[in-house]
Amino acid sequence: MAYLALYRKYRPTTFQTLIGQEHIVKTLINQINGEKLGHAYLFTGTRGTGKTSAAKIFAKAINCLNPVDGSPCGQCAACRALLDPSNIDVIEIDAASNNGVNEIRDLREKVQYPPVSCKYKVYIVDEVHMLTGAAFNALLKTLEEPPKHAVFILATTEVHKIPATILSRCMRFDFRLIPTERIAALISDIYDQQGKAYDKEAVFAIAKAGEGSIRDALSIADIALSYSSGKLTYDDVMDILGSSNVDTLIEFVGNIINSASGKVLSTIDKLAALGKSMGVLTKDVTAMVRDLLVVKTCDNSNAILGLPEAKFKLYEQMAASVNEERLLRILEVFADAENALKYTNHPRVTFETAAIKAARPDADYNIEALMGRIKALEDKIKDGIKLVNVQPEIKELVPENKESTKLEFKVDNQKVNSEEQTIAKPVEKTNSRVSIQSVSANEVKGKLLFNLRKIGSEMLWNLIQGIELEIVGNVLVLTTNKAADQELLDKTPSRTKIEEALEEFLPFELQIKLSDTEKTLDAVDQATERVKKIFGDDIVIIK
Repeated sequence: MAYLALYRKYRPTTFQTLIGQEHIVKTLINQINGEKLGHAYLFTGTRGTGKTSAAKIFAKAINCLNPVDGSPCGQCAACRALLDPSNIDVIEIDAASNNGVNEIRDLREKVQYPPVSCKYKVYIVDEVHMLTGAAFNALLKTLEEPPKHAVFILATTEVHKIPATILSRCMRFDFRLIPTERIAALISDIYDQQGKAYDKEAVFAIAKAGEGSIRDALSIADIALSYSSGKLTYDDVMDILGSSNVDTLIEFVGNIINSASGKVLSTIDKLAALGKSMGVLTKDVTAMVRDLLVVKTCDNSNAILGLPEAKFKLYEQMAASVNEERLLRILEVFADAENALKYTNHPRVTFETAAIKAARPDADYNIEALMGRIKALEDKIKDGIKLVNVQPEIKELVPENKESTKLEFKVDNQKVNSEEQTIAKPVEKTNSRVSIQSVSANEVKGKLLFNLRKIGSEMLWNLIQGIELEIVGNVLVLTTNKAADQELLDKTPSRTKIEEALEEFLPFELQIKLSDTEKTLDAVDQATERVKKIFGDDIVIIK
């Protein structure tokens, strides 16, 4: 007999073996036990979550003569009859290949005939969203008033494509993604039955790769079953999934965190030599940085990640050396790169640009990047303060009274005063300011936007983002493209907030001007209006 794939061999046959959809199972069982069946059901959810399996179990259960806890018994005449693939009482229709109006008309004609060996005639329409508009219209009346012996079960992964007139006539059940832990438990049971030795981290990695879909996870588990005759390891699963070399990837992300731009580029060359596409590398880096964020923020992080102990300890060390803001910015950079890779003709250049950008937060004036840099400085200052010894030297310890436990400390005041001065020195405030001529226009704009957001001036923050900024001597020039923007920025409250945001560069002169192009356009408009007033709108034609 031909080999049967794991997802087919271990397809659930009762509601009790349907994993992760307890909210749906409970409702369907109560309807069967209470004999309150509907005539049309809609099962929707991501692929591999049990929609078709639930439809088949439900079709058998409503026809079963002796249901057990709402599930088909598998022993009665009806259950045995439905095991025959040629049975015409439960009909499965693939709407992807039978999506025309003629197929639905044929269904409407045949639905009138009563079932042969069962109580109900059940139509399971898979991928129902693929039906054409005319086919949906043909199905509409049948769904609204079907024969008493007919039950329709519609299954789809894209419920938004189904007309509202169809949705309103169905009982809708949304299938959820299956938790990784439950998929891992299922794969472990299957491997135990198959006699396959495995590491628990390997099984967890397979379950995680399924992304909530049991069928996807079992397909990977099927490959892993034949990958090696020995024990299945975490590294074996990584090879099967086609992920980048984990050690090299850890080195790459570590270089980004340490801002080692040269090493970043050399590691990219090493990763590219493994034959991985830039799109796959981007996804792998994003997944690793996400894992570092989990390690950084969650107490039970390895229960979520399921990593081998040695790799998890390495992740902990990496996460300890970076703050959350920096990790979030790296995630954002590579998420943008993943989108850009869809349209670029030079994927490696795009990936390398994103990597260098992520490795150089000092050159990134994005708000999240600036927050990460500030947080890193705060951590350094905090750690520095901890190193200062503020305990005075105790010279002698003398009991005040032999009968009392109260103690008097004699302190070397000279030593205390000396240390107080040493400690106070680094935190003295200075009034020194930075000259605006000594910094670039981009740096000034970055600080201006950051400080405007910090003081809560969202309107100015939005406005200045699209404005050109330049420094001429000691003059800060803001050039707008609209007269209304110039008027708003030139008002005293706006000027005050800009100067407050750039307080470290004071004193400087602030100049707000309108762009030459806008001035020219305004002059043309004014001249046009004067000509029209003289000769009339119906005579003047502007070219």
